[in-house]
Amino acid sequence: MPQFAHNPMVQPPKGRRACRRAAEAQRVTRELHQRFERLAAAEHKPSPDETRHPFFDVVELDEKIAALQNLPGDNQQALLRAYGKLHLKGPLRKVDRAPHPGVLEDLVLDFPNFAEVTRWVQDQLHLCRLSAQQSIKLPPILLDGPPGVGKTAYCQQLARRLGVRFESVDLSAARSSLSLLGLDSGYSSSHPGRIWQSLQHDSLSVTWALDEIDKITTEGSDSGSQYLLGLLEPVSAAKFTDNWSALPIDASWIFYVATSNRKALIDGPLLSRFTVFDIPLPHASDLRRIVRSIYQSFLRDEPWGSSFQPELDAKVVDALEGFSPRDIRRLLRAGFARAASQERDRVDVRDIPDSVQKHPKSTRIGFV
Repeated sequence: MPQFAHNPMVQPPKGRRACRRAAEAQRVTRELHQRFERLAAAEHKPSPDETRHPFFDVVELDEKIAALQNLPGDNQQALLRAYGKLHLKGPLRKVDRAPHPGVLEDLVLDFPNFAEVTRWVQDQLHLCRLSAQQSIKLPPILLDGPPGVGKTAYCQQLARRLGVRFESVDLSAARSSLSLLGLDSGYSSSHPGRIWQSLQHDSLSVTWALDEIDKITTEGSDSGSQYLLGLLEPVSAAKFTDNWSALPIDASWIFYVATSNRKALIDGPLLSRFTVFDIPLPHASDLRRIVRSIYQSFLRDEPWGSSFQPELDAKVVDALEGFSPRDIRRLLRAGFARAASQERDRVDVRDIPDSVQKHPKSTRIGFV
């Protein structure tokens, strides 16, 4: 295993104080090496058929480590810890394989108004599986549609069925690009960005939901959507550089799913990076199925889901039919809570808020 603590590129500084500083840096680095060596011993060993790809360039990492040796302060130690972990794990990372497109069939039933999107993803999976390694790599997509039609919930379930991690960022709440790209280590408040942190797992495969991309703030000097352009281009994303780490890494395996309510508000250059899908309101004939599907998702995804009966009472389905998927989810959760407070394992119509039953038509969405 390489000993990055004794890098031949490191030139010890002249002067007694500088030498003490260099010796301290060497000590910290040796301790980090020993710590991460113990962690590396417990790491999962890849199977012979596991697909792995380069995550960073070893020479570039060594250069970064050498440059840090003469820099004092907490930021130096934080970077050394991050670099040390990378060095010990090595430059290769796992990339998930594309699943069989058939795993998405139930997604067509659970999210019928997203059927066009699901079919497109299935076609892309067929394409991925033609390669020798069958690695999953999907181009960015945009889901545009009215609020409450289930865009975020669809993103979560799509990632789950693809078998990859899911993360999301609300772009309407982000004040600048710093949350994604990090802040330079020269600042006292420096920090790594979300992209860097997202890729510190064993696998580089992850689905990112870019929520409300049409509401990116245009205030301030570090605003707008320009910073997203490079992330959405595979060539530039393969050499992505976080402001904090300053080390180029391969971020091209991230699958971006953006959502918007009004795609006309998105800058032309940014919009051109996506395959765009217009998501309609559900058909009236699909809503009963959607209610049951959302109920099943609670049973499957929540730690308390197994405490309830596997099927939803038909009267509850009747009461919720016609609401948006977002409202159905909210009302069902309230129903679960009320049933739990009365120590019942079944949600019935009594558990649906009275306002829904007294004024059922005033709050319902329109039908396609």
